[in-house]
Amino acid sequence: MRTAIPTLFLVVVLGACDHEITAARTVEGELGAVPASAARVCVLRPELDAADVTLELRDNGRLVGATRGATYVCWLAAPGEHQVTSADDTGPTLFVARPGAHYWIHQEMSLLATAGAHAHLDWVDDAAAAPMLDACRARVRVAIPGHETTDAVAVAPRRARER
Repeated sequence: MRTAIPTLFLVVVLGACDHEITAARTVEGELGAVPASAARVCVLRPELDAADVTLELRDNGRLVGATRGATYVCWLAAPGEHQVTSADDTGPTLFVARPGAHYWIHQEMSLLATAGAHAHLDWVDDAAAAPMLDACRARVRVAIPGHETTDAVAVAPRRARER
């Protein structure tokens, strides 16, 4: 019995680590590794609340994608300051993109009796993003003339006059 408890703990811990690695590989398997010259930003919307409501996402004013229930969207961000906004969110989400980094944002949906569907953007770490990514059924693909996905061209950082 003494060896069973530590062994069980080790299996649970290793299983949790494997779960996180598998989720990260899901994005990299489809889109490739994060390039050294940009960061990758992914917005996860795992909840099925208001699944038929489409919410667009913008990075520094540029349309980078949209979500519907249980989907996610990713794009590249050039190094520098960025402002991510979501339709029907309370305000922008600001960050400084670092080359080679991966950022996760949870687009939490709630149904309000008076206002209908409402979204809120929150930063999450890799561990929190893993089960959310697993709950998403598909990545939303956005068509941009001349490019297959929004991942093809990094969104430029905010300029000094835009701040």
